[in-house]
Amino acid sequence: DVLPPSYLVELELLQDRIPAFDTPSALAVLEAELGLSVLQLFTEFSPEPVAAASLGQVYRARLRSNGEEVAVKVQRPGVAEAIACDVFILRWLAAL
Repeated sequence: DVLPPSYLVELELLQDRIPAFDTPSALAVLEAELGLSVLQLFTEFSPEPVAAASLGQVYRARLRSNGEEVAVKVQRPGVAEAIACDVFILRWLAAL
């Protein structure tokens, strides 16, 4: 309700056109979050994401613990800071 509908449509299009970020960065985020290396957790890990979006991307992997195939979602580096900034701007706009 803060932005006109035409703005919202354009913003939605931007979210769908986000390119994937590089896999080494994704693996670094994953290992930092989980505290273990990818090799310790998975027997297989796709070299490229199967999907990418504004908040992160998804990889296929196979768990080392039980062999189950899983989807691994990795948060885009810097996304938390970007969201905080976006919320600040929206609050500022709402106050106008």
